[in-house]
Amino acid sequence: MKWALVAMITLSVSALKASVQQTEGNNPSNDRPPAEDAGKNKVIKNLPILKSGPWLDLDDTHPTATFTVSASDLQSDQPINITATSGFSVKPQVIPANAQNTTVTVTLNSTKKLTLGHVILRSGATRSYVNLKGYGSKMTTKAMTNNPKYAGGRDAEITFGEKEGFNPDVNGFTMEFKVNTDSLKEFYPYAVTNKGIGFKAYINAKGMGLYNGLDKKELFNPTINEESGLGQFYNDDKRSHTYRYSFTRDNRIIIFKDNLLIDSVRATDYGTQPEFAVGNGDMVENLLKNPNFEGEFNTAYDNHIATKIEGWDVLIGDRYNSEQFIKNQEINNQQDFDNHILSMNNYKWADGWSASEIGQVIDVVPNETYTLSALVRGGIKKEGPTMGVIKIQEVQDNSLGTSVDVTDNNWQTYSLDYTTSATCKQIRIFFYLERDKWGATISPLEVDNVKLTGKSRTYAAKAGFQNTSTGIDYFTFDTTGAYAPNLNPQINISVGKAK
Repeated sequence: MKWALVAMITLSVSALKASVQQTEGNNPSNDRPPAEDAGKNKVIKNLPILKSGPWLDLDDTHPTATFTVSASDLQSDQPINITATSGFSVKPQVIPANAQNTTVTVTLNSTKKLTLGHVILRSGATRSYVNLKGYGSKMTTKAMTNNPKYAGGRDAEITFGEKEGFNPDVNGFTMEFKVNTDSLKEFYPYAVTNKGIGFKAYINAKGMGLYNGLDKKELFNPTINEESGLGQFYNDDKRSHTYRYSFTRDNRIIIFKDNLLIDSVRATDYGTQPEFAVGNGDMVENLLKNPNFEGEFNTAYDNHIATKIEGWDVLIGDRYNSEQFIKNQEINNQQDFDNHILSMNNYKWADGWSASEIGQVIDVVPNETYTLSALVRGGIKKEGPTMGVIKIQEVQDNSLGTSVDVTDNNWQTYSLDYTTSATCKQIRIFFYLERDKWGATISPLEVDNVKLTGKSRTYAAKAGFQNTSTGIDYFTFDTTGAYAPNLNPQINISVGKAK
């Protein structure tokens, strides 16, 4: 009889239990599906593949939990690496190969109503998993009309820095204002933390949205996003409307209009404004957000097309033009079947109205050299030219930049250097898949391990607005946390029996 020596990692789970709070009415947790594509496409929640292993439950009341690790028969030079999926963090991240009774702590970082994920423990080819379930609590309500920071008027721009009281901590902040944006009026609220995370929004007579660098990204009105609705905001009714932007501790922006929930978005999905940066920082190995595509992503349609990817801008949201997916892909022994990549396809049965682009805006220093590298394959047309390109483009002058073609259907590391111009404040790096004629066969353009190395920028916290003739009733903020409105508009109906 042959005996097999099996390496093992055994887990003992000790979770801190807490009651699950449900979201009701207008007091949301932060997981509202995106209102993109005018709400006409079914949004499907992206859930990670659950693993064989014990469960840990966490919530905002008890955001940490522990489990114990004991390992045996592992190779002594193969320590146990411990990682957690998006929305969670774990400590320690490395323990000795045959550790006994070692405590590992998991922390819930997400504020979403429900976050599913897992902890991955790996030593060589041996793996174990802990499944995670995190519950976000309801947002606390708070009125903000008393003692506004700006009592009203038509000023073209007002800014509040740290000296004027805008100094948010790790709990986030809330901004609220009441404006009239009919006719040609437009209002631009903005805020940024000293870590360079923030937003600039716009509100006009017909719509509202957020800026990605210098480009506008429209939001859609969920109250009229039915099959025949246009998803528009009709702000030209000669009335003043109240808007609230609640910025959570995990960098989500919860947006309200007239006390009704409009959307929840990730601030990291949007490029900052060039004027947010105030100085030059240190050299940083990787300036990109979610460079390995292990972060969150939103999906829609029945085939799980990624409509939003954490840290990245999906330029084209039309499935009949192009498609993009975040999918599992084993690349090597280190990046195994738990690894994720970006995959881009063109729609096969039409030539499309635009190339597919997925990119990111980064603040940069003028006259500095930046190095972009990525592991890429595909974008190759059968019996034709290469269609996939890696590009760097200056935001302030998009005629300036550089690029490299992807030339192989096998994984290759591509690298390119670019020295910014004297007036450059931001660059956009992106992956580009050119369209072709109807019925063309083009392999998917697939990407992982993206890195942009160069000098960083520094920031000072500030909040305020720019204004084009808008009548402002008030503008205010609260830096103690992210709050929902204290009012909950609703129409209640009770039906009695007919007599």
